[in-house]
Amino acid sequence: MQRLTNFKRVILMITIVTLMAVSIPVTAYGDEQPETIKKEYIITSSGDLSAVKEEGHIVDVILADSHTALIKLDSAANLDKARQMLTDQFPDLTVQPNYVYETTSVNDPYYDLQWGLLNTAGGVDIGFEEAQNFIESKKPMLKKTVVAVIDTGFDFTHNDLVDNVWINKDEIPGNGKDDDGNGYVDDTYGYDFSSSSSVTMRPTSSEYEHGTHCAGIIGAVSNNNIGITGIASITDKVQLMNLKVLAGNDGEGSSFNLIRAIKYAENNGADICNLSMGSYGNDTALYTAIAKSKMLFVCAAGNDGRNLDNMRVYPGSYDLDNVICVANMKSNGTLNRLSNYSSRYVELAAPGTEIYSTVPGDKYRNMSGTSMATPYVSGVAALLHSYYNGISAAQMRQLIIEHTTYSQNLRGRTETSGYLNAYEPLSAYDSDAFKPDETAPVVTASVVDIEGSYKQKLVITATDDSGETPEVRYVRGDKTLAYFRGGKGYDVNLDEDNTGSKTMAVPSVYSIYAVDSSGNDVLYQVECTADAVKSIKLNYIKKTVKQGKTYKLKTTLSKSGTYGRKVTYTSSKKSVATVSSNGKVTAKKKGITTITAKTENGLTAKCKIVVK
Repeated sequence: MQRLTNFKRVILMITIVTLMAVSIPVTAYGDEQPETIKKEYIITSSGDLSAVKEEGHIVDVILADSHTALIKLDSAANLDKARQMLTDQFPDLTVQPNYVYETTSVNDPYYDLQWGLLNTAGGVDIGFEEAQNFIESKKPMLKKTVVAVIDTGFDFTHNDLVDNVWINKDEIPGNGKDDDGNGYVDDTYGYDFSSSSSVTMRPTSSEYEHGTHCAGIIGAVSNNNIGITGIASITDKVQLMNLKVLAGNDGEGSSFNLIRAIKYAENNGADICNLSMGSYGNDTALYTAIAKSKMLFVCAAGNDGRNLDNMRVYPGSYDLDNVICVANMKSNGTLNRLSNYSSRYVELAAPGTEIYSTVPGDKYRNMSGTSMATPYVSGVAALLHSYYNGISAAQMRQLIIEHTTYSQNLRGRTETSGYLNAYEPLSAYDSDAFKPDETAPVVTASVVDIEGSYKQKLVITATDDSGETPEVRYVRGDKTLAYFRGGKGYDVNLDEDNTGSKTMAVPSVYSIYAVDSSGNDVLYQVECTADAVKSIKLNYIKKTVKQGKTYKLKTTLSKSGTYGRKVTYTSSKKSVATVSSNGKVTAKKKGITTITAKTENGLTAKCKIVVK
């Protein structure tokens, strides 16, 4: 069993900062009129506003879609007149001014100490304020994100964390029972896997500092006039799951407990796991648990100043698309000299030196290490998860990696030669860019006569809105989606025009199945009307014949169909029994064989012959 450490023992500097209370001026907006763009109005309707027309130059349509439009009135136009004119076209029309929104800033008194968010000293930061302004305008559409802080446990009663703590609402706290039946007693506020018990109600011991510090970087409550700002808290949608696996003064724990915590996190709805810990031992069981998970794992690179090309750290060095490894960057953009690094196994750097965050007992302090850099990345990942609909762990990781800020100082030290950027991955795409494809392929099919033949050609065209070519299979008969989902059917190869064909010789209904890479599937059916026999039967499906004896099988074909009526017979084991061209079976020796009758157009019937 591997021993894991939180890297807390290697810390550049710990500075306890005591500040006087900061007075924050409060602005009352109740008596102020909201600013608007003059003459511009937003109109909405259940009707199709994309076709709204200008009327006598009174209304200038600036932008319109199906249910919303932005219009501008002529300077001489009367608003009531324009509203009446538009209401004639759209009876349920609503009209409102085009309001102006201003950027907001946080009011947390220690925000200025968080150089990683806003570096006023002229160094580097993650572009947090740009990300915050972006998120502010998107808040109504954001979704919940749960970040599991798998660590030393954290002070979930801290007044700057308590409002963002994940709570298991199906558990009754303190009653000594497993109310929700998930195998854990009193796990209302998370779970302590190091002692197999509920987490302590108010962990003020220094043992909990590391986890509390990490939790604050990710999700300390923003704009509450208290302490600091957590990166993900600006969404108002982040929840911090408190899972303790590291214990004691050295902050150590077992891979077994870590695996238990990972499974708990996934089973209870976590989306991201912050792992500010590591081991230099490769742990197969841990690798398997992470590889099977759908969560994103943000991991610390370690604090021994090592090149991980030569000695990897785990789980950060796992080559998985849901694992990202983080190095420790100083405020001037250089790598901390004690941070591990690698151009192969460390994806990026993030602020990790002299990071001001929460510690137990409603306090704050500076701490340093890759353990502090890791929750910076987890916080940004949480922003992405809340904003992008349906985004996967691999997609979050890729977005973060592709949109780091390049730094010459990090060349050869990280895979990207860059450090964390909070704004660029957020603004890179529309919120639905990663939304799972829920649209089935479109299939069309036709039956074409083949000149000079009784057979017909089945022509199939299948397309998908993803632009990829869907998988297509077909089979004779009235089949269901469940039939094809079991992997049955014959493949249809599509050409560059997404068209394929098959020759049909049996009159029947044919079922065509298409499925895209997201698993969306569709069924289409056509009928072949070829002038051929459409059924064949044998008088027995199983027949016992004594050795040396003969038996004549009788074949029945459909009455309809001019072509394909000639029948041939074969035996699967001629040493057991043979069959003549007219269906006469001769038993040779004891055993079992199968006689197959086949029409010219490919229909078959089988009979098992048992020779005794």
